[in-house]
Amino acid sequence: MGKRILVTRPYNQSANLCSFIEQRGWQAIKFPVIEIQRKALSEKDSLHLQHIEQYKYVFFISVNAVNFAYEILNHDFERLKQVKCIAVGLATYNQLIDYGVTNILLPDLEFNSEGILAIPELQDLSGQSCLIIRGAGGRELLASTLQARGASVDYMEVYIRERVSYTSEAVNLTLDAGNLDAIVIYSAEALQNLMQIAAEVKKKNSLLLIPLVVISRRVYAVAKDIGFTKIIIANETTDAAMINALNNGENCGGSN
Repeated sequence: MGKRILVTRPYNQSANLCSFIEQRGWQAIKFPVIEIQRKALSEKDSLHLQHIEQYKYVFFISVNAVNFAYEILNHDFERLKQVKCIAVGLATYNQLIDYGVTNILLPDLEFNSEGILAIPELQDLSGQSCLIIRGAGGRELLASTLQARGASVDYMEVYIRERVSYTSEAVNLTLDAGNLDAIVIYSAEALQNLMQIAAEVKKKNSLLLIPLVVISRRVYAVAKDIGFTKIIIANETTDAAMINALNNGENCGGSN
């Protein structure tokens, strides 16, 4: 029997990952821990939307940010023609390309806020206006640093993330450590949600023994603090990279 991989991504975002898993003869065990829903725009969000062409830089913090913004803008990303768009990672970049956006900046190394902030063009932002499109909540490092560099910064929050609820029976059945060979995690929030769900049925300690594949050094640090001992970091923020990392064990222990 092939490896049994716990997939924690939302159902509508896990198809590609599950396909990679199954192509290798493994079994994808779907157990979403985050549900993504469109967020009603506030008056301030609507105002930012009306004037989106006037921003110098528009930051997209996730694929969800791209998709929901595209929906909210009535599939009209032509309005971004004169704007520099910044994608947090490769998947976000590719989604923008799919929607016809070409004027995109992408971090060279780290696909996170720190990586964005290392982009040479963003070092001096005196008098520049920035819009960060993201989900509700999240880190403030990007905005605070952009402001420190002289930019004015607005947010447009286009979706919310909620922890998925399961019955105790479903959790016990799915999170039986003896039936899992690895766990794939795409965010610190997803990992924290998974551990909260596991703790409710006293499965947390057994999960700590299972190899964990994570998407970044930041998530690696969170996993290490929680108590995981075998953590594999993918070398890119893509589904293929996650599966390759799992397949060959590269970067195990956080060497990436």
